[in-house]
Amino acid sequence: MDFILDSLHTAKRTLDILPALPPGIKPVYISVLHAIYRIQRQEDGCARVTDINKALGFLLPNTTKIVHEMAALNVVKKVFSPTDKRVVLIRPTQLGEEYIREYILRYHALLEREFSALDQESCRIMNETISKVNSAIQKVYQNNK
Repeated sequence: MDFILDSLHTAKRTLDILPALPPGIKPVYISVLHAIYRIQRQEDGCARVTDINKALGFLLPNTTKIVHEMAALNVVKKVFSPTDKRVVLIRPTQLGEEYIREYILRYHALLEREFSALDQESCRIMNETISKVNSAIQKVYQNNK
């Protein structure tokens, strides 16, 4: 058990090394922009809130709230689907595109050089293990409210 908690602390310290974000920009906004970037390549530059939600594994009301916050900061904008006006799509603004280039694409390119030496199977197992630990901690937290 101590090993698992030590690993989580190491992961937290690792995330703390990431580049400083502009004032008012939360790390979750960068995660949302990354999800939009991955989704938009398949869907003509836009992403549905439900697709973003699915990519990140958040609760839908939380994703909607985050998207509203990002729109208020002019990081993303809402547009309507040309085929179904009931569907709201999310697209990065020019500022959002700048954040994608700087905090996702550029940083990932730098990390890719270092990560290319890592065994992909070990990385897959690490991801699965972290997901299981996350689920276990959520379960304990929910059961002890």
